[in-house]
Amino acid sequence: MLSMLPNAEPRVSDIFIEGDRILAVDPDVPPFGSREATQVVDARGCLVMPGLINAHTHTPMTLTRSTADDAGFPRPGDAPTFPPGKDWRGRLTAEDHYWSSRLAIAEMIRGGTTTFVDMYHDMDRVAQAVADTGIRAALGSEIVTFRNDAREWLPYDERTARRTFEACGQFAADWNGKGDGRITALVAPHETATCHEPWLSRCARLAGEMNLGITIHVAESAWEVGVCQDRYGLTPVQTLERTGILEHRVLGAHSLILTDHDIEILAGARYSAVACLGCYLKLAMGVTPVPRLLRAGVNVALGTDGAATNNNLNMWDEIHLNATLHGFLAQDPTMIPGDSALRMATVGGARALGLEKELGVIAPGWKADLIVLDLGRAHLAPREGALIGNLTYSANGSEVRDVLVDGRAIMLDQRMVAFDETEVLREAEAIVRRRRASVGLPHQYRRP
Repeated sequence: MLSMLPNAEPRVSDIFIEGDRILAVDPDVPPFGSREATQVVDARGCLVMPGLINAHTHTPMTLTRSTADDAGFPRPGDAPTFPPGKDWRGRLTAEDHYWSSRLAIAEMIRGGTTTFVDMYHDMDRVAQAVADTGIRAALGSEIVTFRNDAREWLPYDERTARRTFEACGQFAADWNGKGDGRITALVAPHETATCHEPWLSRCARLAGEMNLGITIHVAESAWEVGVCQDRYGLTPVQTLERTGILEHRVLGAHSLILTDHDIEILAGARYSAVACLGCYLKLAMGVTPVPRLLRAGVNVALGTDGAATNNNLNMWDEIHLNATLHGFLAQDPTMIPGDSALRMATVGGARALGLEKELGVIAPGWKADLIVLDLGRAHLAPREGALIGNLTYSANGSEVRDVLVDGRAIMLDQRMVAFDETEVLREAEAIVRRRRASVGLPHQYRRP
């Protein structure tokens, strides 16, 4: 067992679960030692650890995986990735987004992710996918204040702003605490350049009224920074401070372009930066300054971003990158120790959600969100005295054998037991084939 408690070493332990909670660790004394279990998961030769927390992704975009490759971060005037009239992605429906989210959830469960954070539209369908699959999620219906217009780059639109703001509040009212308590609602302004200042202030007030956290893209691009400077004379972080966003618990996705003063502001707030390094490397965007943020006392969590830009939802990739890339750039391999990268994916994610007394460690009273890794794999051997390094630098998700959320097994022996994974894969393929055909794109793999 690897508990992820501070300074805890891996050890051989039994874990006793009752309901959705860990009741005891090493239950070898009464009353636990004398109680008969109704179900036993034999984890001999394996490692039990807290489930991973993907603190930023967009599951409805999973069906668009690999449709925007080799293009970089989108900018005004960029050439379209599809020929005119052939971009089928805009034809995806709310029901398509439901199956897209289920596809993402299947992928995340197989990689040991037990909780994810999402912001997009049609979030009621994402929430239904969470309820139907047994995973845990924090979800926000995205608030934007622009309309898509081919003649102008993201022009302000009052009707869109009001519609998406009201949708966010309604989603939170309808879904917060649902799915047997596994769904947490968030307020989700898109970012400082695409959610204008008056609406950011309204988002802050909504978070206060509903006692919700906030998820938002922060300082993701030079374009966003430039818009804030031109529009407000402030950096994105300073804009968040002025509008009251930073008075609440905030998950700041990306947090790439930060001044020293920005980091000072964030260190004084309930702010968590979410690094998604796999996405940045693919898009050549830059790197979240994780070492600077940690030194200042800012919490850091890890995310994958969406499959349209990463292109996978594998948190082990993010752990590996966070343990290696920062040291590479600084030419200092001690920059982010391996155990720190693991903590970002567990404890850091739990703290970002305000659930540090619920998730991210194995201890009595915490939620029983656990994963079991098969250590009998060639790429994890030898394991004697090298377990943390093997997890950080060698694990890839294929060794995840069992996944439990709220004490309920949703994958056992690498077989999904909470839902029919074959149905999900079949629906995902059928949807993409239909949407491509609707714009005249042929089935790519016909017999010659």
